[in-house]
Amino acid sequence: MKKINISILGLMLLWYFSLANSQVPSVVRVEIDWMSGGTPYHSHKPTQAEINAVIQMFACQGITLTVVLSDSIGHINVLKRDPSNCSASLFSYSGANSYGAIKSANFDNSGGGWHYCLFAHQYEDQTCTASGSSGLANGSADFIVTLGSFSGQIGTPWDRAATFAHELGHNLGLSHVGSMDEDVTGPYIINLPSIMSYTYQLGGVKSRLECMGIVPSGLTLFKEMDYSHGYACTLNENALDEEFGMGISKIDWDCDGTVEAANVAQDISNARNTTKSNNFWCNLTGTRSTLTDYDEWSNIRDITASAELAKKYPEVEYSCITAEEAEALTVLFFSTCVQPSVTNESCVNDNMLYVKSGAGGSHTGTCTNPFSTLGSAQTNAGSGDYLYLAPGNYNEIITLNKRLLIVGPGGIVIGQ
Repeated sequence: MKKINISILGLMLLWYFSLANSQVPSVVRVEIDWMSGGTPYHSHKPTQAEINAVIQMFACQGITLTVVLSDSIGHINVLKRDPSNCSASLFSYSGANSYGAIKSANFDNSGGGWHYCLFAHQYEDQTCTASGSSGLANGSADFIVTLGSFSGQIGTPWDRAATFAHELGHNLGLSHVGSMDEDVTGPYIINLPSIMSYTYQLGGVKSRLECMGIVPSGLTLFKEMDYSHGYACTLNENALDEEFGMGISKIDWDCDGTVEAANVAQDISNARNTTKSNNFWCNLTGTRSTLTDYDEWSNIRDITASAELAKKYPEVEYSCITAEEAEALTVLFFSTCVQPSVTNESCVNDNMLYVKSGAGGSHTGTCTNPFSTLGSAQTNAGSGDYLYLAPGNYNEIITLNKRLLIVGPGGIVIGQ
């Protein structure tokens, strides 16, 4: 009986992990309609190049994103909510000038397995007031991109492409803050290198990281448009290591002009101040917490193609960055940063592996479990990977048979 029980348990575990892995879809399908008209006349239609940039982002992860640019529909300045219940989901109302009415009349792929996206002008928030938000998603099959309050009433090419990817991310189960509580951290998480974070959505991941001085220019660890793989180091806002930074470059977290050896306390995520500074965390005085990255790519799910997933994950309405919030970020903190161009980016395969001489633990090369020797890191690294060496003595002989880039804060001795 014991053997039978063990066998059954093993089968159950295999089934469980197989189910978990099968949550990541191999194909995602989206139908897009867009509004045209208004005063002056404008079209909210995204270009094929903008859509292709998002298709390429998914292709780098082995996922086929199918996007159908379907119909141009008449322009409505503001999509309406149910006036008798403003707090109800925008997507559940089918009255005049509503998302529901437009979807009912125009959605051609309503048989399941498809998302419906409407590029519109604006929508009513949960007080039935016109919102300057860039978009809204329900974590299921419905989402909108609404850039009517942005540049030229349609946004820039990057605004359109990145916001489409951002809102689609919500429908694939992603939040603004990974697995954290947005009410505690705010939506501007620095160490979530993803367009799901407000910090990077409209500025690009790679460009914003470089502009903030968090990573040196030319580093091939990040793309402009991407979800996170969860590799970034955890940041405890009550004990930030300025010499370590985010595990790539030294960072003056408390903005006093000096990189200190001792840890410092600084809010770096609740970017809601009104004081101009070089780095947007300077002068922040919000609640301090521990900020973690999140492996978004391994946790996306598509409930449009699975009744079981639809039962498991209820709809959640995500309202996204407003034109006012985006302008404040640019004017106060990122005035010298340049928004990326929309391109089909090359896939990034390089990784950062962490090494600390004599470290204990499981030695997986992460921030929390670094390799204990340079040799073990070299063995496990791929060509082009980066090795972050913590200060210490690395007294060993190794054969360098691949291209590696060694970085660190200094205080490193290599040799015998």
